[in-house]
Amino acid sequence: MSFLPISINITNKKILILGAGKVAARKVKHLLPFTSNITVVAPEISDEMKQFSEVDIIESAYDKKYLEGAFLVYACTDNTEVNDQIICEAEEAGKLCNRVDKGPESHFHSPAIIETEDMVVAVNTKDRDIRKMVAFKNELKEHIDEKIELQKQKVNQKGKVYLVGFGPGNPDLLTKKGEKLLQQADAIFYDDLLDADALSKYPGEKTYVGKRRDNHSKEQSEINDILLKAAQEEKMVVRLKGGDPLIFGRGGEERLYLEKNGVEVEIIPGISSAIAAAAYANIPLTHRGISSSVAFGTAHGKNSYKILESDTSVYYMGAKNIKEIAQKYLDKNYPADYPVGLVHKASLPDQEVIKTNITEIAEGRVEIKSPVISIFGNTVEYERELRKRTE
Repeated sequence: MSFLPISINITNKKILILGAGKVAARKVKHLLPFTSNITVVAPEISDEMKQFSEVDIIESAYDKKYLEGAFLVYACTDNTEVNDQIICEAEEAGKLCNRVDKGPESHFHSPAIIETEDMVVAVNTKDRDIRKMVAFKNELKEHIDEKIELQKQKVNQKGKVYLVGFGPGNPDLLTKKGEKLLQQADAIFYDDLLDADALSKYPGEKTYVGKRRDNHSKEQSEINDILLKAAQEEKMVVRLKGGDPLIFGRGGEERLYLEKNGVEVEIIPGISSAIAAAAYANIPLTHRGISSSVAFGTAHGKNSYKILESDTSVYYMGAKNIKEIAQKYLDKNYPADYPVGLVHKASLPDQEVIKTNITEIAEGRVEIKSPVISIFGNTVEYERELRKRTE
């Protein structure tokens, strides 16, 4: 591209348009928001051009005398030879000329204009395909409008905390609302199971506050205080949580603490790790004729080592305790081959899925890696179960 994108001050400058057809009329319409010091010269004046009463219209054939005093020239006639003459004589006279029929020969191009409430954006393109230009212009305008709206929203969101669910770990599963808030955030406090690299594209200051078994970087009370302090410093704060903030994410605790101290809180749901694990492992949590209820529990604390009263039971965390839970199922006289699905790193590239049963787990014949989502129920082997029930 040999054209330098620049902006030109045309205040009190004469703009000469040679030609008065539809193309010339479009040029006038394009220029009028910036200046009315426009002279149109053509032997015939179209009705479309006549509607512009604010411009000076001269009904005459082209003559180089009309170039005198012009700051910019537009060659818009439908005669190639006349346009050849105009651009040559304009160049001799030291005038910049835009030739509509042979763009590459022009001295300058008139860009497409995208105007918003706050700015004017000029767009030049190497591709003269009008359909591509229009599509690109529309796409760019949507992008600009979105960015402006995000900035406006951000002004009104200072001192507010958003509890955002990131989903099971795969960035593709983050909601659109969560993505927008991360783009705007001044401060991002994120959990352990989130990939820090996935957060690198967001400009906000990032602080790790994750908790793993026997390795808490911050206690919950410390996290509460950190969030409060950031909000009181008039920052827009995103508290980013794996899965969903209200499913074993302590979102309720953080919300109560912050609101008690006068901070506005908004919760943005995320895809729970249990839902994602089931989907990525091809294990329906419910299935007609097999399971009509689902329960969620945690295997993280001893008071949770219990059988959930549901057709399908899902346990979060606690990889080292799944063996004990499986034994409780056996103690309750569940069938020895009662199915269990173990999903390690659900939704991530290195996800692993093991389909086993409570006996193999209880006897220690299955390696259980952390982090894991454990699904107990006949839907784990639902195809096998359906065959059994139809035999």
